[in-house]
Parts: sequence; structure tokens; C-alpha cells
Amino acid sequence: MRPVSPVLRTLVLAPLALAAAWTFLTLWPAAGSTDSLFAWAMSPVTATLLGSAYGGAAVMLLLAARARSWAEVRVVTAASCLLMLLMLAATLADRAALHLHGGPVLGFFGAWGWLAVHLAAPPIGLVALGAQYLTRGPAPARTPRLPWWVAGPMVSGGAVLVLLGAVLALRPEGFAAHWPWTARPLDIRALGAWAATFGAALLLASREAELRRVRSGMAALVLTGLLGLAGLVRYGSRIAWHQPAAWVAVLVLTALLGLGLCGYGVSALLDPPGDRRPPREVELA
Repeated sequence: MRPVSPVLRTLVLAPLALAAAWTFLTLWPAAGSTDSLFAWAMSPVTATLLGSAYGGAAVMLLLAARARSWAEVRVVTAASCLLMLLMLAATLADRAALHLHGGPVLGFFGAWGWLAVHLAAPPIGLVALGAQYLTRGPAPARTPRLPWWVAGPMVSGGAVLVLLGAVLALRPEGFAAHWPWTARPLDIRALGAWAATFGAALLLASREAELRRVRSGMAALVLTGLLGLAGLVRYGSRIAWHQPAAWVAVLVLTALLGLGLCGYGVSALLDPPGDRRPPREVELA
């Protein structure tokens, strides 16, 4: 099948996996120390949620970096590129919140590193995608569409998350004033970027039709849901549980966990590892 370009693997998948792992280690274990360790100060609740998303992304990207065919990584690549663009937009819109002009040493260097990575990502991504486009090879024909009881939750959940992410990104000030824990507009935009990215990934995964190709993404959903729910329990005393948004966060994390687990189970039923039927047709891509 059409292979993964070494340029894409070297410039995008592997570096982003390391960056996501570093961000997870900075945010999740030390969620209460973002003022001195991270690019901007945030509530421990926000830190643990963002850290959970980056932890899931790190596993997804590490698995994708080991994949051999382009079909196995194109959803991961698209979702990663979208996240970098959305996070860059959020960072530039609220750059005053970053430790760019002083503060703790680690936070100062973390802020400039964060900004540099997100500014460099788009041109590097274009180069890597161009190299992947030039990498030719036979592409497997798409398998029959997923059953409605599989595609339905993926499409509906993805659409809701994309809409939620867009609303959070466009109106962060209004949401920050009524958020169930202390949050600034940059925090809301960052959470919205992740919601939109997860939603877009689910929509793209449903289009792939073959769940085996997106198992790395399913792993990201499972880990994000588990870590996020554990973080809400860990910092539950800091959350105003009478606010509806608190339970929306629980619902989203539970849905991510459930969709990820179901994706693994359903893929084993619909597409067992031993079932390797030859494709009906092969097209060049």
C-alpha cells in the first residue's frame, strides 16, 4: 500500500508525539504548578483536562509514527494539523496571557517555546504534506460503509464536538464568566480547540469506514477520557458542580471513553484480525 513518507514521519508525527508527551508531563502530574512550569497560568482543572488530551494525543502519534501505510495515519495527520492551527489561533488571540514578558524562568522559556512550536508547525506541515503527496503507491479500496449503529454515534458525536469547539472559540469571554471553575479566555479557547479536533477526527474516522485504520485514534479517545475523568475527581473540590458546564465536561469525557472502547470492540467484530479479504479494486493515490 501507499507508504508513509519518511519526511512526514520525521518532521510531523515523531516530533509532535514528543511535544505532546512533554506537554502531558508538564500539565497533568503538576496541574497545580502551571504558573511556574507552563506557558501560561491556569486552573488545575483546566490543566488536567488539557494534559489528558495531550496524553491521549501522545499515544496516538507514537502509534502513528510506527505505522507503515498512509491509510493508517491520514486521520491522525489531519487532526494534528487542525489542532496546531486552532491552538495557534487561540494563542495569538490571547497572547497577553502567556509568560512572554517575564515571570518564572521555566514559564518564560515555556511560553516562547510554545509560541515558536505553533508558529513553525504550519510551514513544516506543508512541506511534510507535500512530500506525502509525492509518495506514490497503490491505495486499498474502501470497505463497505459502516453500519448505521456504528456510524451514527461517530457522526453525531463528532458534529456536536465541532459545534461545541466553535462556540467556545468564538465566545470565550462570555463562557469564562460563568465557567464552573476559574478560567480565562485562553483556557476556554484551548479547550474548544481540542473539542473541535476530537469532533473532526470522529467525522473523518467515520468516512474511513475501516475502524482498523483509526485504532490509534481510538486509543487517544480512551486515554483522554480516563485521564480527564480522573482529573475531575482529583480536583472535584474546585468545581462548581451546580453549573451545567461541569456536567457537560463529564458527559464529553464519558462519551470519548465510550466511543473509544466501542471502536475497539466493534472493529474486532466487523473487521477481525484474521479477516484479510483482498480488496475489490485498487486505485493509485
